[in-house]
Amino acid sequence: MKTKLNGILTLLLALVVQVAFAQQTVTGKVTDADGGLLGAVVSVKGGSANATTDFDGNYTILAGPEDTLTFTYSGYETVSLLVGNQTVINTTMQASLDTVVLIGYRNSTKPRSNIASTTVDSKEIVDRPNASVIQRLQGQVSGLTVQTSTGQPGANSLIQLRGISSINGNTEPLILVDGVPVDEDAFATFNPNDVENMTVLKDAAGTAIYGNRGANGVILITTKRGEFDSPLSVSYTGTTSFTEFIDTDYNLYDSRGLLSLENRRGAGFGNTLTEAEIAAYDIQTDWNDVFFRTGVNQSHNLSLSSGGKKSRQFTSINYTRQEGTLLATDLQRFNIRTNISGKSDNDRFTYSTTASLGYSQSNSQTETQNNRNGLFFFSSILGANRGLPYVDINEYSPELLTGISAFTARNAPFVTFDNIQFNRNREDELKLILGGNFEYKLNKDFTLAYNMGADYGQTVGLRVVDPRSALARIRASFISPTAVEGSQREEYLRDFRFNSNLSLRFKRSYGEKDQHTVIANGYVEYVKGHYKDFRYVQTGLNPRTFSPGNNGGAFIGDTANDDNNVPFVTSNKASTGLFSYFGEFDYDYDDKYGFQATLRRDASSRFTADNAWGTFYSVAGRWNLHQEAFLSEVNWLNTLKLRASYGTTGNDRINELDGIGGYYGALNSTRTLFNTEQSYNDQQTFTRDQIGNEDLRWETIKTVNIGIDFEMFDNRLRGAIDAYERKTEDLFFSRSTSLITGVSQIDANLGDISNTGIELTASYDLFRANNSDEVNLRIFGNIAYNRNQADFIDLPDGLRDDINDGTVIQEGQRINEFFVVPYRGVNPATGNLLYEDINGELTENPTLEDRRLTGTSSIPDFFGGFGFNASYKNFFLETQFSYMTGLQRFDNNLFNYLNPAEIGQLQLSSDLDRAWTIDNRVTDIPSLDANNISPGVSSDRFLVDSDFLRLRFLQIGYNFNQEMLDRTFLKSARVYANGENLATWTGWLGSDPESSRSVEENRFPTPRIISVGLDLTF
Repeated sequence: MKTKLNGILTLLLALVVQVAFAQQTVTGKVTDADGGLLGAVVSVKGGSANATTDFDGNYTILAGPEDTLTFTYSGYETVSLLVGNQTVINTTMQASLDTVVLIGYRNSTKPRSNIASTTVDSKEIVDRPNASVIQRLQGQVSGLTVQTSTGQPGANSLIQLRGISSINGNTEPLILVDGVPVDEDAFATFNPNDVENMTVLKDAAGTAIYGNRGANGVILITTKRGEFDSPLSVSYTGTTSFTEFIDTDYNLYDSRGLLSLENRRGAGFGNTLTEAEIAAYDIQTDWNDVFFRTGVNQSHNLSLSSGGKKSRQFTSINYTRQEGTLLATDLQRFNIRTNISGKSDNDRFTYSTTASLGYSQSNSQTETQNNRNGLFFFSSILGANRGLPYVDINEYSPELLTGISAFTARNAPFVTFDNIQFNRNREDELKLILGGNFEYKLNKDFTLAYNMGADYGQTVGLRVVDPRSALARIRASFISPTAVEGSQREEYLRDFRFNSNLSLRFKRSYGEKDQHTVIANGYVEYVKGHYKDFRYVQTGLNPRTFSPGNNGGAFIGDTANDDNNVPFVTSNKASTGLFSYFGEFDYDYDDKYGFQATLRRDASSRFTADNAWGTFYSVAGRWNLHQEAFLSEVNWLNTLKLRASYGTTGNDRINELDGIGGYYGALNSTRTLFNTEQSYNDQQTFTRDQIGNEDLRWETIKTVNIGIDFEMFDNRLRGAIDAYERKTEDLFFSRSTSLITGVSQIDANLGDISNTGIELTASYDLFRANNSDEVNLRIFGNIAYNRNQADFIDLPDGLRDDINDGTVIQEGQRINEFFVVPYRGVNPATGNLLYEDINGELTENPTLEDRRLTGTSSIPDFFGGFGFNASYKNFFLETQFSYMTGLQRFDNNLFNYLNPAEIGQLQLSSDLDRAWTIDNRVTDIPSLDANNISPGVSSDRFLVDSDFLRLRFLQIGYNFNQEMLDRTFLKSARVYANGENLATWTGWLGSDPESSRSVEENRFPTPRIISVGLDLTF
């Protein structure tokens, strides 16, 4: 019996060994034209084994020599390869001719798309230390500018596509997240790691179907979803980053140099010292080191995805904390997202839902950002820029700042430093985005669909001037010696926007080989927005019982003889709506020719009945030339598509402030409104607050676009060229009225402007790796040119002159073009500044009539980005540069540093040592006694070129060897280091040349960010 048992066990062991030897570990890498593919599915045909590629396309699977591996990925052609005796199998997947692209309310395929668009996928967005997903688009989409005017973490950016389409109206694109329209200025709570891709629709063929909301382009954000028939996959991403202030190049004085200047001029602290005392002076304070810091940031993201036969899900949780480089500025953010989609057993019903909840808490220095008209007691940036270097920060104490006499220029940095210690400005934001899409296939041709979405935002703001702070004490001293000051402002804002869309869709292919395909869709849409805010300001806080954000009996009430502590209370509410019905028609012949048309009717609540309805439309066509017989022999040509479109879109968003502004701005511009005011002897009266304009109507943007898409040399070279012209008619503008009416201006449609431009996007695979031991290198870039012009302005003299920032809007010229007197240097005879008058003669006393156009503005002519992706073995490297040219801005910081009137008060530039004297007549710095340094009219002396080239992003990393990971629970792992804003080449002397402003002074600059990160999948 024992012998038989041993024999059976021996046979079983041999069978197990044979099966084991029949299976082998196969590893490899799956790539496409851009590099490794994350999430490609590798499976054994007819078997149960499957694997998913990691961040860089690597996979491991068990398979036998006779097995066939199948490689699948959405939007790519399926690849099948026999294993044989191979243990390493690499493959490059080609994009399918039916690759899905998002073109608006529906999907299409690359060959059948008629629109000008750019898609940025998750590989170009994730793992970046910048908190804003919108800022990550900078330099990646031709024709799109993303300009940030502050270094506040998570701050809003100005987004503009193909130039400025309005002056007093909204100029930013419509943004949709999974089909839900959202506030374009509220992305502080959004998690960039959730993004699957971002598609920018540029021409009327893509935007006209959005009617009045598509005037400035459309950005479609698609978030991640799980895959059907896929096991649970858990991913973790963690980064630690450091933000730092970027130094300026203003050539500032050190302590001894500034004291010597003051001594020579008989002003300031230097005038009290001897030359020997100045030479021995050893206090040297860099106020940038006082007010700025190295911020430490953390981000942790956990995601789970899985899918069965009929459903799939994606869930993510994120926590991010970023410290700004400026003291007392930071952002904390928490997000959770759940995306679920599925289908019925017969596949006729499909659904997808998305739910995102985000909460952020932001601390900022609002006084610094707004600069309080330049008052240095409120601005930390001004304190950092202009603080006297010979003043020691260790002299600071709250007791020092006890009276009005303590508020001197010398003590200004102490006051702003005191603000940071005691006062605060915090904003808490709750953001909820819900979306659902439900489709039922009535038969093989017709589909009924319903899409709905809600964007809810709730903001609570708290702004405190602590009663113990210097600012509170100085305010109190103006009231009485015994007054108690301090103030608290709280505000609550609620914004709810709802979008509902019902559609009936038809699609049929017919003909001998289904060459003809017709799509006809009809839609009905309803949009509603509700806004409410409440705010109060209480002056007079008891320092012994006050706690920020909690009154707790700390408010000091008013008395019969003292009205200084009466609280101020105000509130606003607003509602706006849009009702639309529209349709689209699309015809395709054999993936060769195509035609598309859309027609939309919108009714806006902003206008009267006569002007409420607007009609918008587009027509577009394409010709896939590579499908023609006469190009079939051109082996190096893979794709060549010619596109053309024309259409109209609208804009009803007037950004004039009527208490709220923005999305809810100027809701009542068609109505004449009155307000309650005080009149003689404190009697109540009614005053006219606004004159209504019942003729007010939509801005209409007409766009023509011609484009070419191409792929060549086995798809190594890919790109697109587009040329366009956009014309805005019935431009929103403010018309001046007689002050006899009690109102200075009314909203009206007064002009036309146009934007003309050309865009080029291209990428080229220099090296395509067949395996990880070879070099993979792709270079890419885009460039855009845009020129705007005011075609017609119905204003007196055909222009709007803004003397404060030196710009003008004039018929036939660029919008906000600089309008200044030319500066011609220093008069060697007198030391005064020389200017050129309107007749070309030199003068020391220019007038307003001597101004002329410069041909420049703060808007770039050329802009874009370029870079490369490379990998070798397990290492990878990525770079991205961004650039802008043809823009100028006034550098008021430079003016202040060279202003001799501030000697003895604030920090200055050592360039003043070159000032004109009798013994130094040939110089670029005027006499310190010149009488025309501020001539009362704008000149181009401090109008500085702001062109720049910036190393926007750099990443280097390492993928852990798959054989090593096979011994652990990990499927993939990689480490990397990133840098943002590492280097900038520019003639601008400040920290940051990138801004949308025409005048720059004491701005919180964007920082340099260095980070390290770890990505894990298990």
